[in-house]
Amino acid sequence: IISTAADIEKLADTVQDSGGIYFVPAFNGLFAPWWRDDARGICIGITRFTNKGHIARAVLESMCFQVNDVLSSMHKDAGEAGEVKSAEGEFLLRVDGGATVNNLLMQIQADLLGSPVVRPADIETTALGAAYAAGLAVGVWSKEQIFAGLHKENTTVFRPKLDEAHRRKRADSWYKAVSRSFDLADLSL
Repeated sequence: IISTAADIEKLADTVQDSGGIYFVPAFNGLFAPWWRDDARGICIGITRFTNKGHIARAVLESMCFQVNDVLSSMHKDAGEAGEVKSAEGEFLLRVDGGATVNNLLMQIQADLLGSPVVRPADIETTALGAAYAAGLAVGVWSKEQIFAGLHKENTTVFRPKLDEAHRRKRADSWYKAVSRSFDLADLSL
């Protein structure tokens, strides 16, 4: 359907929504928080009106739903004390890495999470973190110097646009799709 990962945003942006398509990428089972090694990847909800754009959008949405699943599990385990909120009292998901260049993916994440998604100007912060850690270890910087400048750079904030009822309905459909991926490990060729 696409030649490179960068092609998916343009293709997924050709449709308004996934058209009821759900893609569950359980290629080797489902891991956190499901822990189902019997799950297998599925794409469900296909109709005669389904096109490549719907499938591409469903793939992007699956990434976001999986992030939500893990965050929800973490919130349950940590409770209120484990949640860091903005000055306005809202949960912010700070993101980085190659996939975050996809604006549609970031907007879908904000919509399905119901919280703002914050992308830094420098999306490859893993290398930056390693440099900070090395600098701390040899005394080049102090913790105060490093943390004083964090999260003050130019950021892009993606704010949710979906209402809570629609968000909940989408999550319920995702859980239904995930459950359909269970007990498929014994499918034969």
